[in-house]
Amino acid sequence: MMHKLNTTLLLFATAAAFTGCKPADFGPFDGARALAETEVLVQISPRDAGTANARIAAVHLEACLKELGFKTVVDTFSEETSSGKMVFNNVLGRLPGKTNRLIVLLSHYDTPSGVSPEFQGANDSGSSSGVLLELARVLSERTSLETDLLVAFLDGEECRTHYSATDGLHGSRRLAHQISTGGGASLVEAVILLNRVGNKNLNIMVPKNSSQKLMKELFFAAHEVGVRPQFSLGSGSILDDHVPFLLAGMPAIDVIDFEYGSAPGLNDYWHTEQDTLDKLSVESLQVVGDTVLRMIENLQ
Repeated sequence: MMHKLNTTLLLFATAAAFTGCKPADFGPFDGARALAETEVLVQISPRDAGTANARIAAVHLEACLKELGFKTVVDTFSEETSSGKMVFNNVLGRLPGKTNRLIVLLSHYDTPSGVSPEFQGANDSGSSSGVLLELARVLSERTSLETDLLVAFLDGEECRTHYSATDGLHGSRRLAHQISTGGGASLVEAVILLNRVGNKNLNIMVPKNSSQKLMKELFFAAHEVGVRPQFSLGSGSILDDHVPFLLAGMPAIDVIDFEYGSAPGLNDYWHTEQDTLDKLSVESLQVVGDTVLRMIENLQ
């Protein structure tokens, strides 16, 4: 399937060497390594779409995937937004499998504009990107992947004013369209989006507008690794990067902890200067990483 996808990705970029990536080695998912990857990315902050830092972050993420042996591309594209035309950079890496089926793993890496020059985006979007890099490391060492694996760090998830057809979800709409027009939508086994997964008081609440099949797979995987109480079904739907894939007919799930605040049920750290590394937990990253890894293994 991936050869079809690659025909639509014409802008291959060569990333400069970057020494911030953790060196690859063998072993299971490591939450401490995921946090270390998050810390490196947070050094490039803020990462607003269309800025120099966003491009630096894209180069860094591609370099990390290259070091792990992924076939990579930085897909640079421009779109009209509520603030005029902007340039975005999706970072894509793939590992071949034994079949033409495809699993897609997603995280956005951009941060919202206008919060603060000191805004870190440690949980949103650092934590999910750190987990995704660590998952990429673990999966790159497997020799028995049945499915093709596409890892995508998406740009332009954050809206500038209000989510609309020209504001927010730019990277996910782009990639979903590319897979669909490349003839690959029917071969997609799962699209797994990670978002805001590092909170110390982890409470993953999967939104209802996720694939029911993938919900069952996620909850079963959580049960298998002994962390089922930290995963539940949310009470409503969420507009996030999984939605363009759902609309294109691909099974997709949003693995997200939407409550990120100073007390249970609050969300007062979200999109504020309080979204800092000290709010994150190795244990939470480990829970999410172990569960998603088991889910991927079960989908093979």
